[in-house]
Amino acid sequence: MAPVFLLVACTSGSDADAGAGTKTSASPSRSNTQAQQEKKLTTQVQLTLDGMEADSDSMVASGVERVSDGLHTEPGLTKGTQYRLTVVCVGSGTADIRFTPKSAPATNPVVCDGSATLQRFTVAGPPFRIDVSGRAGATGMIGWRVDRV
Repeated sequence: MAPVFLLVACTSGSDADAGAGTKTSASPSRSNTQAQQEKKLTTQVQLTLDGMEADSDSMVASGVERVSDGLHTEPGLTKGTQYRLTVVCVGSGTADIRFTPKSAPATNPVVCDGSATLQRFTVAGPPFRIDVSGRAGATGMIGWRVDRV
């Protein structure tokens, strides 16, 4: 009985408190709003990636990141093998793709408008790294997938 009494005592207020002009806000906090927005953008990114034609056996690696964090991965790909990188950015602004060591021609910027950018490349040698970095002011979510061609 004591735990119930303490719970009630901690959560109940006096009648004077009810009329003191204190209001509780029903709106979500900023972090909850940001998390909800990121979830919505992530869903859009995944739907676009899922809609791209790809043999399910050819996928090697994938993920979704915040544009502000960028994509920085060393997916452990095989030297001399050809792959396709698909990048989808939903939000605003632009991002750039960079391969290290350079194994593909310069790519067009990735516009964060929800469309897919495709880039074929051959792995020049280990360690191989893919970086997608948002330009100043870019926001949203970046989805990516590497497929064996």
